Amino acid sequence: MSTLRGARLGALVGLVLGVLALGPALAPGYTLHYDMVFTPQLPLSARTLGVDGSVPRAVPSDLVVALVSTLVPGWVVQKVVLLGSFVVAGAGAGRLATTRPGSVAAAALMTWNPWVAERLAIGHWVYVAGLALLPWVLGGAVAHVRARADGPARERWALPVLLVLAGLGGSTTNLLAAIVAAVAVVAAGTGRRDRARGLAVVAVVSLVVSAAWWWPFLTAAPWSADPSGVEAFATTADTPFGLLGSALLGGGIWHEPSWPVERTGVLVSGVALLLTLAVLVAALARRSWWADPRRRSAALVGLLALVLAVVPATGPGAALTTALVEHVPGAGLLRDSQKLLAPAVLLLAVAAGAVVDGLVRARAGVVLVVAAVVWPVATLPGLALGSAGAWGSVDYPAAYVSAAAAVDDAPGQGAVLVLPWSTYRAYPWDAGRVVLDPWDRLVRRDVVRSDDLPVSGRRVVGEDPRAAEVGELLRGDAPAAEQRERLRALGVRYVLLDASQPGDPTTSTDLGGAVVVREGGLTLTDLGPTSVAPRRDAPVGLVLAGLGSLVVLVGAARAHRRAPARRRADDATRG
Repeated sequence: MSTLRGARLGALVGLVLGVLALGPALAPGYTLHYDMVFTPQLPLSARTLGVDGSVPRAVPSDLVVALVSTLVPGWVVQKVVLLGSFVVAGAGAGRLATTRPGSVAAAALMTWNPWVAERLAIGHWVYVAGLALLPWVLGGAVAHVRARADGPARERWALPVLLVLAGLGGSTTNLLAAIVAAVAVVAAGTGRRDRARGLAVVAVVSLVVSAAWWWPFLTAAPWSADPSGVEAFATTADTPFGLLGSALLGGGIWHEPSWPVERTGVLVSGVALLLTLAVLVAALARRSWWADPRRRSAALVGLLALVLAVVPATGPGAALTTALVEHVPGAGLLRDSQKLLAPAVLLLAVAAGAVVDGLVRARAGVVLVVAAVVWPVATLPGLALGSAGAWGSVDYPAAYVSAAAAVDDAPGQGAVLVLPWSTYRAYPWDAGRVVLDPWDRLVRRDVVRSDDLPVSGRRVVGEDPRAAEVGELLRGDAPAAEQRERLRALGVRYVLLDASQPGDPTTSTDLGGAVVVREGGLTLTDLGPTSVAPRRDAPVGLVLAGLGSLVVLVGAARAHRRAPARRRADDATRG
């Protein structure tokens, strides 16, 4: 079976399972829960571009969404991204198998697993999109390092283009793709020169396309994240089988509300663990597995991912990771170690496809083949229908849309402070679902809000020094007039209060000021002019990433156009 047929079949499987998994989240409207926040039209602001001085967590993914949402409504962008991630992941995994049932099995496991379930449950849509690229990166890296100089252009240029696409997702998707590509280049290379050349391509392309986030990060303050987040965000046991058993299944996220209910029971999760071990043993124990460069690469990167995800959750590993977070800029990427299990999911998908390929060739019974294909879905039913109905689609109330317009149209410069002072909201019009405060995505104006993260009864301090100073001020006992003056000195001119939301009871919300808008429980007040100009750094990182991506894409296009001419010349020479 050709890789094209495998990709088509895998895409169909991804489409079907994506519809089944997302369910009500595919209805018109916005699916808002935890960190999944889409808005009618994400504004092109300093934060979107990564030049406002804050830690660029959503750069450049927010920029991509902002540009696309100028053409179509934000809810359409959200549905396409969510469902498209399932389709792309299924297609990429399907092409790595050699039989039709094998493609179905690989695509099913790649799209329906605890890692996807838990990341969607917490709203990390960009991570799921990054996972979808990994089987393509694996194949592209192996083809790149084994391509002849006069071989097809797509074999040499697919990897750089895929790394550019991964860079659009930001730091985590870029990191995951670079890890998979680097290990695949080393594992599949046939000589030192091939490996060195391949690693150079991975390093240079990844570094350049990720400049969109690492350049503004170097100018942000502070560089280091709260080291207490290492323990708070470490991989944890979400099954009765401990840390290693949970990680082997691809789960173990630190956020307990995101755990599928069947993960906590012995029976279903036990069956899933036994089947996972059986698939890995059946695949990796065969000599033919290690002879195939793609499968060999998948095994090595999967085992590396397992180590990277589990070690920070152990005593010595936590101490080492904490030291890195405290002293190495950007090491905060390692705090959420469970996300690094994504390449292990890739290994499981490739192994599932290989095992079913073997069963088909051995003419195993239909029942056995079907069971080997459908077990990932059967052992994780909680992912179906929007996490058993936990997700939905809603529209922003008219009052929020008009208040956002009032904030942007208000005269003068200055930031808007969002109250009550809390990081997450639970709106009645969104069925009370917990969602990250959306106001910095609803307005163009600079937004000041809490960025502290409540995790398992503790508070992980945020990374915005201005937010920390404002939070301390609001928790103080200074009179409202004094608080207003100090807020203006920090560059805050407007205050947006949502009366429907609870907040930190120790913080003040009545700061006075002139009322600009009062509608639907929202009140916008003007504290008075501020002389503090908003920070606007030059978008150097975005320019570097854009130029580097353009060079890669143009090079790939030119090589692709030259390929037919080269083939015609070769044919003429042979003739």
